[in-house]
Amino acid sequence: MTDEEAPQDLGERIRRIAATIAGEVDKRWAVGDESRSILDAAARSFGATMERWGRNPSLRHLLGGVERDVLTSPGERVELSASLGMSAALGTSARFFVDDDAVAETPIADGAEVRTLIDAPGPGIHRVGVKLCNDKGEVVSGLIGHRLLQVAGGRPVALVRAALFLRSAPYDSAATASLAEALRAMLDAGFELVYFDIHEKNRDALIHQEILEQQLPPGAILVYSAEEEELRSLGVDFVDMFASTAIRRLRAKGVPVTTILAERDEDSKVSRAERVSIMAPSTALRRAREGGFEAEAEQAAQLLRDRASSSRLDWRLDQTTDSRLVAGNSFHAELDNEQARQQLFAAFEAAEATIHIQFYLIQPGHFTERLIVELIQRARAGVKVRFMVDALYSDEEVLGRLNPLIQSLKQEDNIEVIAVNPIESYKQVDVSRLKQRDHRKLVIIDSRRAFVSGRNAGDEYFSGFDEVPVHDNTRHENIPWLDAHVEVSGPLVREVQQTFTRTWHRHGGGTIPPDRAVLPELEASGGAAGRLVVHRGLAETNGLAMYEAMFDIAEDHVYIVNDYPIVPALERAIYRLLARGVSIKLLTGSAAARRDDGTFFPAPLQRTLFEYMVKAKLEPLLKAGVEVYEFVPPPSRRIVARGGRIRPYVHAKLVSVDALVTSIGSANLDATASFWESEANVVVQDAEFARGVEATLQKLIDGSDRLDPESEYWKRERAQRAVVATLWPETLYS
Repeated sequence: MTDEEAPQDLGERIRRIAATIAGEVDKRWAVGDESRSILDAAARSFGATMERWGRNPSLRHLLGGVERDVLTSPGERVELSASLGMSAALGTSARFFVDDDAVAETPIADGAEVRTLIDAPGPGIHRVGVKLCNDKGEVVSGLIGHRLLQVAGGRPVALVRAALFLRSAPYDSAATASLAEALRAMLDAGFELVYFDIHEKNRDALIHQEILEQQLPPGAILVYSAEEEELRSLGVDFVDMFASTAIRRLRAKGVPVTTILAERDEDSKVSRAERVSIMAPSTALRRAREGGFEAEAEQAAQLLRDRASSSRLDWRLDQTTDSRLVAGNSFHAELDNEQARQQLFAAFEAAEATIHIQFYLIQPGHFTERLIVELIQRARAGVKVRFMVDALYSDEEVLGRLNPLIQSLKQEDNIEVIAVNPIESYKQVDVSRLKQRDHRKLVIIDSRRAFVSGRNAGDEYFSGFDEVPVHDNTRHENIPWLDAHVEVSGPLVREVQQTFTRTWHRHGGGTIPPDRAVLPELEASGGAAGRLVVHRGLAETNGLAMYEAMFDIAEDHVYIVNDYPIVPALERAIYRLLARGVSIKLLTGSAAARRDDGTFFPAPLQRTLFEYMVKAKLEPLLKAGVEVYEFVPPPSRRIVARGGRIRPYVHAKLVSVDALVTSIGSANLDATASFWESEANVVVQDAEFARGVEATLQKLIDGSDRLDPESEYWKRERAQRAVVATLWPETLYS
C-alpha cells in the first residue's frame, strides 16, 4: 500500500466505509439525500469520537496516538511525539506527517513512545499524524487521530482560557455565540488564537470536543496539567504560576503572546509581571470594533525585533528566568569538600565589615561547631554577622523547638539570626507548608565576594573523601558527599547581596541599610559574564526554565550532576537532546552509600528506598541513551571497606553545556526545586570557565562506574526498584 493509498486516519477510514455502504444501498434501494446525510453524519460522529479517544491520555497510552498540540514560530525546533500503546506491535518504524508530507521516521524500539525533532514549517495551523510502517517501508496502520502544529507568523497571539467555554454550568447559547463572535472579531483584527487550560487533570479531549461542538475557530490546545508535571496541588492554586510559565516559554520560542482572553477583565500580578492584557470576550469584541489593538500589534513586533538582536541562549534566559547578564566577573567552581571548607573559613577571616549567610540545613558536627566559633570570633572583632536559616530543616522555631547551635549565635550582640517560615503551632502543619521551604545556600563577604552553593552546614558537605575513615560498617551519614559551589567576585555579587537582603527583610530581619558599605558599586574583577537565577517557590519556575533554556541550545554535549528524580519537563528536554544527537553524561550517586560491590553501608531505611526510587526514575533515560555514571571518589588509604572503593551520595547541582555555559547552585532538577522551594543558581556564560568545569567533571566520570542496564548489578535490584517506584508517595519528592 502506498502512502497515497493509505487512509489518513481512522476517522477518514470510517467515512470511506460509510460512503461505500451508501453506494451499496443506492444499488439495492432508492435512498434519498436524507439517508445519505444520516450515514455521513454517523461517520463524522464516529470519527470525532475516535479523535476524542486519541486525545484522552489514558486511552492514548493504551491505543496509541500523537501526544500533544504544539505552538511555536517558524524555524524553531519542534518535538513531535506519540504514544504507541498496543499499536507498537504492528510496525517497525513510525512515520510522522505534517499535513500530507512525511517529515520524519523513527524506529520503534522497546519504549512505549516515539519522538522526533523537526524544524517548524511556515506560519499556519498544520495537522500532525503518525503512521506505522513495516521493515519494507510500507504503511501498515495509522495511529488514532491527529494533533495541531500551530506556527505563529508574527501577529499578536491571544491565549483563550478553556474555562470560558467548558460547560460546568447549564448550556448558555447566547454566551457561546458571544464568545464565538469575539474570537472571530479578534482574528479579523489580526490576532492568532490559541486555547489553553490550567487544571489538576488533563482536559484536552473535553476542550477539543467543545471547540468542535460550539464551532469556535481552530487553534492549538495547550494543556498545563499539574498531575502530568508530577505536581500534586495539595490545595494550592497554581494558575498564576503556570500562566506565567506558559507565556514565558512561548515568548522564548518567538511566539508574541500579548493577550489572555478570560472570564473578566483583570489587573493581576500575572498581567503586570508578564505585560499581557487580560480581558473578557465583551471587552475584546468592543476593542476589535473600535480598531483598538495597535498597542498589541506593536508589542508583538517589538518582541520579534528584540529576539532577532539577541543570542539564542540570552533570549531564552532573559525571557524565562527574571535574570540579567552581568559582565566583568571572575568565577571559581569548587567540587572538593576540603578545599571548599578552607576557602569558606579563609573568607570569614578576611571579612572586615559584614558576613551574610543563608543555609537550608544546619546540623551538629565538627564543621558546624567550627562554623559557630569562627562567626562568633569575627562578630567580636567588629564584623556584623547576619545568619538566616530555613526554620524546618534547621529545627529552629518549629513547634517551640530551638536549635542550640543557633542559640549560641543569638547570644552575641553583633550577630542577628532569623528563621525563614517558622512553624509556630500544629495548625500550621500541612503538606504544602512543609514543602514550601527556602533551599538557598548563600555566603556574602563584605558585599564583594559571594559563594552560591549546594552545601549545607554539616560534615558530609565539607569533609574530604580522604579525610574520613571508612570500614565495612561505617554508617552512611558519616560518609562525605560530592557537592559544589561557585565563588563570585565582581558586579554580580551585588545581585547575590540584593536577593539575601530582600529575603531577610521579607521574613522580619532587622534593617540592612542600603548604603555603599552594603551595596557598593563594584568594579570589574574579571572578563566573565554571568547571571543569578533566583526561583521563588510557587511564584514562577525560573530554575526549571534555566535548565530548559540551557538544554534547548545544546548542539554537542551536556554534563549533568544530579541525584534526584528529574521533573517531566526536563525529561522531555533531555529526550529532545537525544533526538538531535547530543551526547549526555549524567553523574549521579547512591542515596544510601554503597561499598565497591554495590552493597549498602548501614543507612536509614528511607535513604535506601529513596535510592531505589531515584534509580527507577533514571532507567528510561538510561535506556534512551543517556550515559549515567555512579560516582566513585579517588582511592584513599583511609577507606578499608571491601573493594577499597565507595559509591557515596551526590548532592551537587551542576549542568554544563557545550563548554560554553555552566550552572551551579542549589536547584536540583526535580519537581520540588522546580515548583515548591526557593532556589539560587549562578549561570556562568564563559567558555574558559565551562571548559575547566567540564574537565573536572570528566575526570570524576573517568574514575566512576558507568551504569549498564544489562549488568548483574543493575538487574539484581530490578524488583526493589519496581516496587518502590510504584508505592513511593510522590508528594515527598514532587
